[in-house]
Amino acid sequence: MDRSQLFEEMVASVGVGVAIYGDDGCYRYVNAAYADLLGTDVDTLTGTPIWAVVPEFEAERFDEYWNSFADGETRAVETVHEYGDTCVPVSAVTTRRRIEGTPYHFGTIQDISELKQREQELSEQNERLEAFTGVVSHDLRNPLNVAKGYVDILQEDIDRDELELVESSLERMSILVDDLLRLAREGQAVDAMAPVSLMAVGTAARETVATGEATVTVESDLDLLADGSRLQQLLENLIRNAVEHASEDGDPTITIGALADGKGFFVEDDGPGIPPGEREAVFSPTRSEGKRGVGLGLAIVKEIAEAHDWTITVTDGREDGARFEFRDVELH
Repeated sequence: MDRSQLFEEMVASVGVGVAIYGDDGCYRYVNAAYADLLGTDVDTLTGTPIWAVVPEFEAERFDEYWNSFADGETRAVETVHEYGDTCVPVSAVTTRRRIEGTPYHFGTIQDISELKQREQELSEQNERLEAFTGVVSHDLRNPLNVAKGYVDILQEDIDRDELELVESSLERMSILVDDLLRLAREGQAVDAMAPVSLMAVGTAARETVATGEATVTVESDLDLLADGSRLQQLLENLIRNAVEHASEDGDPTITIGALADGKGFFVEDDGPGIPPGEREAVFSPTRSEGKRGVGLGLAIVKEIAEAHDWTITVTDGREDGARFEFRDVELH
C-alpha cells in the first residue's frame, strides 16, 4: 500500500468529518463520517457546492470568502450544516493548503448538538434562576423591611422584651434571604480563571466582614488560578461563620494561609471546633439552630469550591478550633 492509499484509508476511517473543496466551492472529497453526519452518502455529497450545505455561505460571495484566506491559514468556527432534512450544529476547522500549486480548503467538522443542548438548558436554568432571585429579592425583602420599620416605631413607645425578640427574628430572616440570594447567584459557573494572590484576596475579604473583636490574619501567600471575586466570597463566608460561632468562647483568632505542602489553602479559627460526626453535614443548608453551619454561608462555600473543582476537608485547627482545607487547587 503506497502513502496516498494509506492516507486515504486513514481519512476515510477517522471519527470526524473531513472534506476538501476547491475554488469553485464544490466538494472534491468527503469521508464517510462527513456524509453520515448529514444523512447522505459520499458519492451524493461529492461535487455539491458548500453553500448548499452551509447556510451561512452565499454563492455570489464565495469568491470573496475564498480569497480572504492566506496559504496555511486556519480558522475555527461554530456553524450549522444542513442537507435534506438534516440540520446539525458543528464545530468546523478549515485550513488553506496547496497541492502541486493548486489551493484547496481542508475542513473537519464535529457534531456539537449535545453541547448546544446543554448550553440551551443552562441558559433556561439561568433565566429561571434570575426570576427566582427577583422574587426573593423583592417579594420577600420588602415585607421584611416594612416589618422591621414598624418594630422600630413600636420600640420608641413600648419597652418590651418581646419586641427585641421580633427584631432579632426579622434580622435573622433578612440574613437568610441574603444568604439564599448569594447561594442562588454564586452557584453558577465561575467566571474566567485568572492568577490571584491569596494574601490580597484574603485581606480584601477581611475588610468587608464585620469581625467585631475577632482577629483575622493572612499568615502566608499563595499564587493560584481562580475567579477572584468568588474566592473572596468564599473567604468572607468562612470568616463570618467563624466570627459567629467561635466567638462563643471569647474573641476568636481566624487565620488564612497556604497549606504546608503549598498545594492549597486553609481557613481556621481557635473556637470550639466541629465534632467529627458533624463535619460531613456542616455544609448542608438545613442545619438545626444552635449548630455550627446554620444558614447558607457554608453551603455557598461548598458551591464555590465545587465550581473550581477544589476538594474541602474539615478538620481540627492548630488551636483546637475548626479548620477548612482546600486542595486540588491549580497554582499559578
